[in-house]
Amino acid sequence: MAANKFWRNLKTETRKFVSPVFVALLVLSTLLWYLTKLSYTYQTQIPFTVEVEGNRFNVECVTEGTGYRLVSYKYFKKNVINLNFRDIQTTPSVIKSGSYVINPYSLQNAISVRTADMRIISVGDLPEITLQD
Repeated sequence: MAANKFWRNLKTETRKFVSPVFVALLVLSTLLWYLTKLSYTYQTQIPFTVEVEGNRFNVECVTEGTGYRLVSYKYFKKNVINLNFRDIQTTPSVIKSGSYVINPYSLQNAISVRTADMRIISVGDLPEITLQD
């Protein structure tokens, strides 16, 4: 009851200083400005989860694309990319036998093919993977 009275008083006091039409137009103009800015091209880091033959790891990718695409990939899509061993180039690890080191450029190209609506500029640190027979 007291909260209801508080909001009613706040509403009447605010109307003395700010017009509701002004607030509505301010919100509308802010929304339109934001939508216009999303059509520009931006660069950002987007984390992708890559799965290669049962090995799942996260990689940070620097991407370039329109604001709409980047926002949708960053916040709304599950960025899981399934790859086969033949999709990427690997070399045997000198540290751990049975493990392989992924070539970052081949991974970058493999991710780029699966995200055609934006450009992958670079990929972050990659772990060594172990293939299961």
